[in-house]
Amino acid sequence: MKKKARLIYNPRSGGGKILKKLDKIIEIYQKNGYFLDVRRVDDSLEEKDFIEGICRYDHIIISGGDGSINSFINILKKNNIDIPVAILPLGTANDFAKVLNIPVDVEEACNKILMSEIKTIDIGKINDEYFVNIASVGIFSNISQTTDRKMINKIGKLAYILNGIKQMTNLKKMKVIIESEEYSSVENVVSILVFNGKTAGNFKLAYNSLIDDGYFDVIVLKPENLTDLTEVSATFFTKTHLEKEIKSIKYFKTKKIRIIGKEGYPTDIDGETGPVLPVEIKCIHKGLKLLGL
Repeated sequence: MKKKARLIYNPRSGGGKILKKLDKIIEIYQKNGYFLDVRRVDDSLEEKDFIEGICRYDHIIISGGDGSINSFINILKKNNIDIPVAILPLGTANDFAKVLNIPVDVEEACNKILMSEIKTIDIGKINDEYFVNIASVGIFSNISQTTDRKMINKIGKLAYILNGIKQMTNLKKMKVIIESEEYSSVENVVSILVFNGKTAGNFKLAYNSLIDDGYFDVIVLKPENLTDLTEVSATFFTKTHLEKEIKSIKYFKTKKIRIIGKEGYPTDIDGETGPVLPVEIKCIHKGLKLLGL
């Protein structure tokens, strides 16, 4: 029987990059003996249209960035669909695809997907929502979308750090309660980052994180003044912030964390708006099947 796969794409994701690649994707899959069902999605598509007949397919390919991946994975998980997923990183922000080392080149990515075996990775759940890369309160998760592209071309990753520093200096501190087996505290913070993956805002902050160990890597940022901000940015740039003892940074691993805020601070999950505090964040060990690793 001929193998089947479904490609899901949003034509607006990543400025429409997928539109120039569709024929090549179809060609590669056909040459490898697949029937490829191409499904275009937009804001008018209902959830039932997305999952209609999906269990008949060997795997599903999601084309887009972190936001698209987050949206589609949530639909699958909330409908208890356990089909293997493959990712084509054709969005604006592709943090999770970088964690998985998925090639940016579409032909390379497709061939890697088709040659790979199914592997399972962890997935996060924050209240009733799911995420694959990061859940956060405060700044850093949306840095890739807000950093000036001309600055990126001139100074590279340093542009993301400078933008992060700018956001930290402009951001009011949040009084929160952090509860986990490994670390509990009442603190004034500018950001709490809960990583399943490694990156936030296109910068590898959780460089020790593993996507299949059953743990999150949590970074709490709590600078008090400009001197602290300078120290934080320096250790970020040199990738030493997880090893050094810095009063402005708390790093730990956990399977579950609860964050409570005096105010209903919003969260961010994979670049999308998440639930407001309080939240409980759990790591679902090996909760997602992936191809292309």
